[in-house]
Amino acid sequence: MTNLIGDTTLLVADIGGTKSDFALFLPGNVTKPLYQQRYFNSSFSSVEEIIHKFLSTIQHVPSIACLAVAGLVGKGRAEMTNLAWTLDSVNLELQFGFTKVILINDLTAVARSIKHFSSNNFADIEIIQQGDPGGGAVSAVVAPGTGLGEGLIVESDGLLFVTGTEGGHADFAPVDEEQMALLAWVRKKQTPVSYEYLIAGPGIARLYDFCKSYYGMDESVHVAGEMSGKTDRTPAIIAGAIADKACPLCRRTVDLFLKILGSEAGNLALKTYALGGIYLGGGILPRLTGHVSFQGFIEQFLDKGQMSQLMKKIPVRLLLNKNAALIGGAGCLVEFLGKNGLNINDTRAS
Repeated sequence: MTNLIGDTTLLVADIGGTKSDFALFLPGNVTKPLYQQRYFNSSFSSVEEIIHKFLSTIQHVPSIACLAVAGLVGKGRAEMTNLAWTLDSVNLELQFGFTKVILINDLTAVARSIKHFSSNNFADIEIIQQGDPGGGAVSAVVAPGTGLGEGLIVESDGLLFVTGTEGGHADFAPVDEEQMALLAWVRKKQTPVSYEYLIAGPGIARLYDFCKSYYGMDESVHVAGEMSGKTDRTPAIIAGAIADKACPLCRRTVDLFLKILGSEAGNLALKTYALGGIYLGGGILPRLTGHVSFQGFIEQFLDKGQMSQLMKKIPVRLLLNKNAALIGGAGCLVEFLGKNGLNINDTRAS
């Protein structure tokens, strides 16, 4: 690909446990990528290798970049949680010629994207629970993907603060007999048991194995064939759950997934007093909408005893825009430029 806009572009990446999305944005329009590419991490040995591949397609080096990383981020370094990769902003600047590289948590990026989406735009947002439109200062995000991301959004007096958290690694708390049996079953293989261990992508395969054992359910011949020899069985399970003739075992697995997710989303809402709403992100949930009922999710979300009436006031919205993390990362870059009194040409000249 030839040089698009020269030095006026922003480079943004969403680097997850399974895939990495790279995109270019103009500073004046962070909601629509000029150009983007997806890479599957299993085909590369490092983030640097992916960056080199992407830059070779655009034939120039943008002056400033934001990498949203699924992992622990601090002091210019990022350690990925579900992949043995480490990123260092200074090393990336030196290696590729960037003037500035900003590393943020991927859920910080998703949280930052929320302000760019309207609840009335059904291409970007689906309403799961209407709640009270009056809202509040705090909103939160729960995003099951390869990991379970959680993030916070605080808006007050015209100021915006967003951050990713590691809340997905909090201890799983069963709420009924089925889930207590699940915890006992999982603890034979893994302790401690986090929410991420059960309701992120790899966890769905664990829920499938549990449901098969606990209920004595037979596997679909078709689904079993699709999973055969695959390291990641989750896509086949999701496909089986949303098929026109759904696999009963896959559907039960997804129903359990949604119930546990609803319970944890409710926990996050209570702990942060997220009257502004709970946003559901990640790549799994948009595949389910229109095919699978979210009733179990809502029932568990609301099932908070004397706080159940409060829970009814909290809007729950599903993010459908697949570029949420990229859009949020671009927003973070523009915010960085503004706070430092820079424009895109200043960063190249510095």
